[in-house]
Amino acid sequence: MKKVISLLLILTLALGMLSGCGSSKTTKDALSGGGDSTSTAKETQNVDNEDTAKSSDGTQPTESTEPVNIEFWTISLQPTFTDFFNKRIADYEAANPGVTVKWTDLPYESIQEKLVTAVAGGKSPDVVNLNTQMALTLAGKNALVDLNAEATDDQKGIYVESLYESTKIGDSVYAFPWYASPNIMMYNKELFEKAGITEIPTSYQSAFDMAKTMKEKTGAYLYNPPEFFNLLVEEGIPILNEDNTAAAFNTSDTLNLLNAFKTMTDADYLPKTNWGKWDNELKLFETGKLAIISSSGSSLSRIKDEAPDVYEKIGLAKPLTGNIGLSRNALMNVVVPEASKNHEAAINFASYITNDESQLAFCKEVAIFPSTTKAGADSYFVSDQTSLEGQARAMSAQVSVTSKDYSLGVEGQGDIQAEVNKVYEAAITSNKDIQAALDKEEAAVNNILKK
Repeated sequence: MKKVISLLLILTLALGMLSGCGSSKTTKDALSGGGDSTSTAKETQNVDNEDTAKSSDGTQPTESTEPVNIEFWTISLQPTFTDFFNKRIADYEAANPGVTVKWTDLPYESIQEKLVTAVAGGKSPDVVNLNTQMALTLAGKNALVDLNAEATDDQKGIYVESLYESTKIGDSVYAFPWYASPNIMMYNKELFEKAGITEIPTSYQSAFDMAKTMKEKTGAYLYNPPEFFNLLVEEGIPILNEDNTAAAFNTSDTLNLLNAFKTMTDADYLPKTNWGKWDNELKLFETGKLAIISSSGSSLSRIKDEAPDVYEKIGLAKPLTGNIGLSRNALMNVVVPEASKNHEAAINFASYITNDESQLAFCKEVAIFPSTTKAGADSYFVSDQTSLEGQARAMSAQVSVTSKDYSLGVEGQGDIQAEVNKVYEAAITSNKDIQAALDKEEAAVNNILKK
């Protein structure tokens, strides 16, 4: 009984984070992982009718002497993708006699209540679609199956390594990565030409001189720095210590980083306010006041509608990064709850719905990108080099190989993230003492971790 109550509390906390982050999200919002959460574009191509449930990447039919029922839960995929997933499920059932998959799609506003109720009633779903933050939170409480321990090598070996390890704690991995929307760079070619800049920047700090030139020659900013929390991750500065028990960002590296950016913002070569604020970035870009934005390729359709003159000037490149050379890729995953009564069958289906064939077919339905190596290398992503959207698709597939999900794997990440960002607000926007701001927010994060 204590175990059930404990799990209920865990789920309540974790699902509260999810519903608090987006209770009004639509299907398309849920699929968009880049800066623009409102413009995921539905592709018009159909899924190849010859896709079969048996995959060449290691997924094998489940052999069962008794009927097996798999409860599969997703978030905000119906009704847009009802036909697609019904077809994938039917193919799987045909290749796995005796296995029946019941698919339940839940909106953000009701998933918390439904999942808590299911666990309390001893009827846990078998395969569940979660974001990385919630998956790691539940994994930290031993509520999810360790796929490194229970999945086969063939099942585990198909994914981009950095994405597969997004839910890694110690030697364990708790999710198969699913769909993603990696950030790419969109830049205004006319502004670059006006500034006389012929090289596309690759990292934030190495572009400081370019930022000075761009502002002086055109009046436009080169780029808007990312949210400070994300900037620290990309620069390789740890937010927490190795065992996630204390803050680790109050270092000389962080101090030096902030001083460097403060010099640029005080001189007005880079924006002082609204770091990482997508709506503000898009407005500046669409009015010719910002030369670079980083977002998922689906943002192109919004720019085309709102600022067609700027759309015609867009060039594409890999996104700006920090020292680690990896860019942000908000990821959705598929997990198997420990409370499932069908671990083997559930893992097999989770592997199937995220394998090369399933992911490639899904990518042809909507502007998302696969987490598997083989699907990401498919010619589909480079088949259209004439349109800007086709070029964005190819760039996104290329970038996904060097991307990661910025999750800490602890409860209360939202609160921790907010406290870390207060360092930027104090030091950059309010001109307060940087070291004092670091000391204050280090203590705030440690208090969160102690709760």
